[in-house]
Amino acid sequence: MWSILYLLRNNPEKLRWSQKRRGLDESIIDKALKYDIAWRKSLKQLNDLRHKHNLISREIPKLKGVEREEKIKEAKRIEKEISTLEEEEKRLEMEREKLLRSIPNVVHEDVPIGESDLDNVPIRFYGKHRVWKGHLDAFLKQTEGFKVDYEVIDWKPVGHADALEMLGLGDTLRAAKVAGSRFYYLFEDLVWLDLALLLYALDHMAKLGFKPCIPPYMLRRTPYEGVITLGDFEDAIYKIEGEDLYLIATSEHPM
Repeated sequence: MWSILYLLRNNPEKLRWSQKRRGLDESIIDKALKYDIAWRKSLKQLNDLRHKHNLISREIPKLKGVEREEKIKEAKRIEKEISTLEEEEKRLEMEREKLLRSIPNVVHEDVPIGESDLDNVPIRFYGKHRVWKGHLDAFLKQTEGFKVDYEVIDWKPVGHADALEMLGLGDTLRAAKVAGSRFYYLFEDLVWLDLALLLYALDHMAKLGFKPCIPPYMLRRTPYEGVITLGDFEDAIYKIEGEDLYLIATSEHPM
């Protein structure tokens, strides 16, 4: 798979196309390209100066008198230029990398364009579907062109979260009071089911040859920014107050 940097240099139009398909800003590609060109130019100048300094440094021991002093002065002047240019080269590289980290992977050609999951394009359907009569028209529209087995039911299905509360297997309201939104209590059989599914998945993947791993549950900002655009998730990721540590959103991030 090509890196974002490779595509930026060799096929920026593909990155622009991908950004457009995602509904994201295309101009970021031009900005990143501008910084990359400036960085490469700066790096070449820096390497040329270093080469020139090395040549002068080899000449100095062979010289005497005024000529030697002049070469020493020239070497010192080049050293200052190198120092200034090194700072500029690092700045340009950092700006480029910051932009590159905010560019997501290239979208596959088969991915449909849409504003939500309602715009997803089905590939196939499995099993016999139980469709509430109130959703029948939408279901028939979604499955148009597919041979789908289904039955119409008169009662409206209950969502998982509501069923959880009704059966006394969880409590989201109490969790919200003590911990805020997005938390929940699980009780009794659902606790065992949760653990059983986790262990089943772990055992299944281990048998396929994958190495079991429990990663760090927190990451520093710098490595985290190498995985996601952290600024876009500031309100969704929990940060340890007074520490450069963020609670991971998924084990995929530290791995």
